Amino acid sequence: MDPEEFRLWYETVAADLRRYVDRICDTAEESEDVFQESFTRLLGSDFVSNDPVERRRYLFRIATNLVRDRRRWTQRWRLQPVPERVGNSPEEGYAGRIDAQRALSRLSPRARALLWLAYANGFPHKEIAEIIGIASTSVRVLLARARKRFLDGLERSEP
Repeated sequence: MDPEEFRLWYETVAADLRRYVDRICDTAEESEDVFQESFTRLLGSDFVSNDPVERRRYLFRIATNLVRDRRRWTQRWRLQPVPERVGNSPEEGYAGRIDAQRALSRLSPRARALLWLAYANGFPHKEIAEIIGIASTSVRVLLARARKRFLDGLERSEP
């Protein structure tokens, strides 16, 4: 892919990838690292498809694997506890966003990824399975569980 083609493609996927990694990462620093490393790994890979949809899917898969690998490394070495995600203040957006952010922070990284890929990015179940690295037959069940846990978390955070 030539630099101009990459620039145009980057402009179409960067915002979606940014939102995705912001939701599945626990800190802004981790999110920034994963975001940048995802593009670096894509460009350094042997991936050759010219299909922008396949390239996008592969990029999201790289980001998902980077987060998964970071968690495994942190858990294995027990370096530090993962901090609870802090929600946005009401001044930055409408107040209900705090509850949604809190409910999301209570979910596992995989559940957050499933919800975000399905509902924010609109990936079909087959593509979600490829990105996360699970059987496509498992997506529907895991997504239903994640959705239920998210909704339960919203109910608990109501006054």
